[in-house]
Amino acid sequence: MAQRWIVTALGKDRPGIVAGVAKILYRLGCNLEDSAMTRLESEFAVMLIFSTKAKTSEAALRKAFAPLQRNLQLAVHLKPLTAQETRTPKKRSNTQLISVYGADKPGIVFRISDALARAGVNITDVHTHRSAGDGPSLYLLLLEVELPPRVSSAALEGRLKVLGKSLGVQTSLRSSSPDVL
Repeated sequence: MAQRWIVTALGKDRPGIVAGVAKILYRLGCNLEDSAMTRLESEFAVMLIFSTKAKTSEAALRKAFAPLQRNLQLAVHLKPLTAQETRTPKKRSNTQLISVYGADKPGIVFRISDALARAGVNITDVHTHRSAGDGPSLYLLLLEVELPPRVSSAALEGRLKVLGKSLGVQTSLRSSSPDVL
């Protein structure tokens, strides 16, 4: 029976990180199933789930990743996933995309995510970007969320508009089709 794993790798951004991780998985006969990889300022982060053949041991995986850790100075963490952790989350039909845009200031992510948590809204994906430069910075927060049945998109959009006004940012909410994947 196949075993599923999650691996994270973090280090200074440079060419070869994705190829190095993918090469290890390919050579061991692993299947890369789900991933998020991105550069955050000068750091690159990899987070992915993969499956191995039953005979692939944790020691073999750690040994395979050791040269990549050493050569690219990456912090690598491997974790086997339990059967419960590998269950596919129950699909929700009301997936929405939220964007928040405005002048950068402390508290935007907290205030928006706190309001969503209080409404029982589950955040499934978050991206933030801050403009660079000599002038005032602009901030963009993008969220993918799942609304519980008791929360309508119109009611949530209204709450976000009020909150956005108090934060001095613009908010928008639109439906996302969960049938893309």
